[in-house]
Amino acid sequence: MNKGKARLAGVVAFVVIAVIAVIAWMVFTRATNVAIVNGERLSRNTFMARLEEKAGQDVLSELINERLIRQAARKANISITSEQVDREVAKLRKEIGPSFDSLLMQYGMTEQDLRESLEMNLLVFELSTKDIQVTEEEMKKYFEEHKADYDEPEQVKASHILVETEAEAKEIQKQLSGGADFAELAREKSIDPMSAIEGGDLGFFPRGRMTEAFEKVAFSLAPGQTSGIVHTEFGYHIIRVVDKTPARQATFDEVRDEIERSIKGQQAKSPQQLASELRLNGQITVLDPKYKSLGTTTPFGVK
Repeated sequence: MNKGKARLAGVVAFVVIAVIAVIAWMVFTRATNVAIVNGERLSRNTFMARLEEKAGQDVLSELINERLIRQAARKANISITSEQVDREVAKLRKEIGPSFDSLLMQYGMTEQDLRESLEMNLLVFELSTKDIQVTEEEMKKYFEEHKADYDEPEQVKASHILVETEAEAKEIQKQLSGGADFAELAREKSIDPMSAIEGGDLGFFPRGRMTEAFEKVAFSLAPGQTSGIVHTEFGYHIIRVVDKTPARQATFDEVRDEIERSIKGQQAKSPQQLASELRLNGQITVLDPKYKSLGTTTPFGVK
């Protein structure tokens, strides 16, 4: 190896060692500290102590409840598949519409958080209704009494751009006439934060969901048409209708499973109710004296 290569190898070795040292410092710092404020570190221990002080009892109680429910589910040979959770997420997406992801963000939830919550709710439902039998006659009677709940009303799928003044709305009209993209203008100009991020998309909605003036125009347009300026208490809208679906009556066979679930749901327990019942027959030993009230025995298992 010539001197140049030797020097290069030495530099590379030094850089590698330096990088490893920096990474090790970062890992150590992040493992032991959660923030640095003007050079002063906030330790993870301080953070965890405050977190435990503020929410420790609630979190431990929730963890105990969840463990009790999962143990009962295993004993009853009940499990929830990812496909079942997928269906529940899909239902929520359809009900909430395009603002689904934005709404999750607003509540500080990820989709994984939602899936875990839905999975627990499904477990509780299956556990608390496993012995309930629903006859065909009961379901048909329920369907006749609640038929309107299952019929699908006329719906319209629309997007809109909402601004504060009529002058702004006229300017947007001019840009649309010049070939501007509706969704891009909605993202840039609309003051409706939930729909703006989705390019103005409001999804499908039936009559009675929107304010009267907005709804009257939306249902009067054909798919592909764009409204004039529509004034409501929220501001000035420009509405574009994307699609429409006519009213439709449901049949019993289509909604049979939903009906069975609704009838069972009238007797289903909440996670808190089920966990409270399971605690009566469970033995919970809380090892930390601070949380002894959560146990069925005194701390450290001593009666």
